[in-house]
Amino acid sequence: MSDAACCSILVSMKNTGREYLIGLNLIPELTPRRMRILLDHFSSPEEMWRAPQGALSSLSGFSAEIATKVVNQRSEQALDKELERARALHVSILTILDEDYPPLLRQIDNPASVLYVRGESFIDTTRTLAIVGTRRSSRYGRMLASSLAQGLASLGLIIVSGLAIGIDTAAHKGTLENGRTVAVLGSGLAHIYPASNSRLATQICEQGGSLVSEYPLTMPPSKWTFPQRNRIISGLSRGVIVVEAPMRSGALITARLAMEQGREVFSVPGNATSTASAGTNALIKDGAKLVTCVDDVVSEFPDLAALTKPSAKSQQQRETTLSPEERRVYDLIGLEPLHIDDIISRVGISPTRAAQILLMLQMQGLIEQIEGRRYIRSP
Repeated sequence: MSDAACCSILVSMKNTGREYLIGLNLIPELTPRRMRILLDHFSSPEEMWRAPQGALSSLSGFSAEIATKVVNQRSEQALDKELERARALHVSILTILDEDYPPLLRQIDNPASVLYVRGESFIDTTRTLAIVGTRRSSRYGRMLASSLAQGLASLGLIIVSGLAIGIDTAAHKGTLENGRTVAVLGSGLAHIYPASNSRLATQICEQGGSLVSEYPLTMPPSKWTFPQRNRIISGLSRGVIVVEAPMRSGALITARLAMEQGREVFSVPGNATSTASAGTNALIKDGAKLVTCVDDVVSEFPDLAALTKPSAKSQQQRETTLSPEERRVYDLIGLEPLHIDDIISRVGISPTRAAQILLMLQMQGLIEQIEGRRYIRSP
């Protein structure tokens, strides 16, 4: 037997198809689209791994230069090091070949061939909804994101977001009050970004949630990794809720991707003069469903509709989370309609603050708005 044949046998004994995919995912030139081309063209990951430069350069999207770089960067040593690093960090690695790969994500164009997961590796995509928004968020936007996330999580739904500062952070923190959340990173899991959210990332895992990334473990973030990861946020989710976003925002990219993937898109309305709400208001004009409460979201999914009837216990739990100011507003509202102007005068707060609190109480399912800017307590 020749040396080449012996080497081939040893290689095939050493790695499985899924491990070859992990090794190929370490090569920067193999973008999700190029990985999809390889998976469609070759019969197995092993064949992809061993393909010569000529076979690669003949494929759409592979120039001779790209093919040469791929061949030169296929490294058993780099693969072994990545697998060892994952074990040390307690990171699970899913590939698109695995049965427990998230089924919703598998359905999109150019899904991630490899997913690194820290925390709970099983993501139940029958109960996932994304909440996203701008990093430059207002206090109002963060409050809405947190309140909406709390309400949805209390129904057993899993909230997906991107761990960015601003709306994403508020959504993750709000979810942790009542349930589990999934953070999709624009960097490798050994390089948490932003660093200011490292503690939050740990809390997500400690409370049964997941950190997810398609990027090799030590890969730092860059200007292109965040737009690319947005397709995973929407791909993991049955619907995407945009809370606050200017016209040029990554959250709007996520919303567009969700539409392309056939997912539901929701938008929380904002002040007509606010730059931070220009994108969300535009989404509503373009057909996104306007969201003012948890029911507006869940009612779009017939299999989840029954979840919107909270138990007396969950109602009491929501009431106990109210701030003193929110409690004063809530206590004023009964079964008789009360106009917003009366609420403002009796509580002694500004119209803007009253509107914020009333919208938050609606999202919690504690009150309802009726015609004429009047409010009643939810039955």
